[in-house]
Amino acid sequence: MSRFSLWAIALLVAAIGSSEAWGWGSTAHRIINQHAVDHLPTLMSQLALQQSFLAAHASDADKRKSSDTAESPKHFLDLESYPDYQHLTPDLAALISRYGWATVRSNGILTWATTWALDSLTSQFQRGDWPRAYQTAADLGHYVADAHQPLHCTVNYDGAQTGNNGIHSRYESEMVNLYPDSLTVTAGTVDYIDDPYTFVFQYVLRSNAFVDSILQADNAAKTASGWNGSGVAPAMYYTVLWQKSSRFTKGLIQKATQTLASLWYTAWVNAGLGVIANEVQVAASPRGFQLLQNYPNPFNPSTRIEYRTGKEDWVSMKVYDILGREVAILLDERKEPGTHSIRFDARGLSAGIYFCRLRAGESVQIRKMILQK
Repeated sequence: MSRFSLWAIALLVAAIGSSEAWGWGSTAHRIINQHAVDHLPTLMSQLALQQSFLAAHASDADKRKSSDTAESPKHFLDLESYPDYQHLTPDLAALISRYGWATVRSNGILTWATTWALDSLTSQFQRGDWPRAYQTAADLGHYVADAHQPLHCTVNYDGAQTGNNGIHSRYESEMVNLYPDSLTVTAGTVDYIDDPYTFVFQYVLRSNAFVDSILQADNAAKTASGWNGSGVAPAMYYTVLWQKSSRFTKGLIQKATQTLASLWYTAWVNAGLGVIANEVQVAASPRGFQLLQNYPNPFNPSTRIEYRTGKEDWVSMKVYDILGREVAILLDERKEPGTHSIRFDARGLSAGIYFCRLRAGESVQIRKMILQK
């Protein structure tokens, strides 16, 4: 079943009921969207220039929950609600078939919502629908940020199971609002994500691993401040909560910004808008799909490019210069499974570094080629 069909299922049955979905406070959401731009390569300057918009609209997805019943479950995933949750199926239709939509909805669909937003962003980039793309990029940032808040990734989302009632808001809003200037981000690099769902699910699992650390920090802060959990927490409580959780909280914020930038970049590449100069080949792809290194390389003026496909699929092969500009379309047609080759004649192009990008379905691989004259 396609993701579009799955999304249709969600829309049709959303009226069954609503559940409360929590989120990072608006402060952390703004910081993550704003600083994800710091990691973007120069070729994505058009999106980087929207930094203010992305930050200002970082919490739009939260605001929609009051008017759109389909929005709430997109913000969390109660992992432990499922047996063997570390290996939760990526097939949402199968999950709904087994547990029923009411249960799946109440447990959250954050991982699928993230990949749906990525798919939408790719399509919007591809057709040049920039106003919608900027909004979707902001929404994608919201879902990424939610998944890096550990209490979004656990059934014990507000500490009720462990006597830590109310920790969700205390941790993500009250505490963060006291230390926004400490949530600094170091500029890094982006990665192309070949398998978005697995990538998203893995960082949700990593986030879940910090739940106990938050609960322990809450207990330590209560003990140090003498607060019993009733009424308003004293200042000392938040001082200790920050001391005990600041290190991994800063790490989660940093990781969220780089994760978001990488997903933006993945949508950019999949839309055919270019690749960064230091990317040689993307991560492992489905069995049978492979772009081999061109031969000869360096070459002048032509070279042979061999590739393999594991199933019949629509295949495209494009060449980009070092600035990410498309300079040649070598292939754009349906191909049978097997090993194929094509010759690239660079006559008329300047000497330098070029990138060959092969796409079959949703799989993409990239190789660097050097033209010498």
